Amino acid sequence: MDGPGIIGLSGQVALQRQLEATANNIANMNTAGFRRDRMLFQSFVSPLAVPGRQVAFVQDRATYVDVGQGAIETTGNPLDAAINGEGFFAIERPGNAGRGYSRDGRLRIGADRTLVDSSGRPVLDDGGNRILMPERSTALEIRADGSIIATIDRLPQQVARLGLFRANEPRAVRKAGDGLYEIPQAELRPVDPQARSTRIAQGALEASSVHAVGEITNLTDLQRSYERMQKIMSDDDSRLRRMIEALGRPN
Repeated sequence: MDGPGIIGLSGQVALQRQLEATANNIANMNTAGFRRDRMLFQSFVSPLAVPGRQVAFVQDRATYVDVGQGAIETTGNPLDAAINGEGFFAIERPGNAGRGYSRDGRLRIGADRTLVDSSGRPVLDDGGNRILMPERSTALEIRADGSIIATIDRLPQQVARLGLFRANEPRAVRKAGDGLYEIPQAELRPVDPQARSTRIAQGALEASSVHAVGEITNLTDLQRSYERMQKIMSDDDSRLRRMIEALGRPN
């Protein structure tokens, strides 16, 4: 494959990955706590065997999570909790599969009185333990520092504090296939409950950080770029065919 073919193919592969990331963003426009994916590209220039000749192509290096936060929307549900600032809730995966992290604050109380996320997975406290809600509680308050206060026999009692964790390097955060985020252990840091930059809003949820109009416009532009790249490759293929046919004709 010659220069234009390599350039066209590498461009199409990169555009295909970006199309997939953009389509996934659009599909999660209404997912609470969702953060959109972004692509990181790198250009290469490689020398050819022919002296003085070189070929340039592009490669998608990685997909990373955009650190931009979604809007905080009031729901009125006392078990909804939005993180205003950096940080993630700690979630226990089933089957001793370790921990994952989430911005989705749709919490509820399970059948065994354990505080769980919207998928029924236990939410962990700042010590990494499950949070068990008292049976006789009549009211629940989630304070700005993550403290969970239950009213028992008309007396407020602290049950636990939601565990909040962040990545030392935000771009080290990766999405897992179970809807949770992964944070490498070396980058994992607890969020200080007294930090004013991160507060919990009870009765609210963080909306998706996807901007619908921008993503749909981006999707349209990517599709057009993919079609233009396809035309370039098709024209180059036609050129090569005509060249071969001309050289193959007898004089």
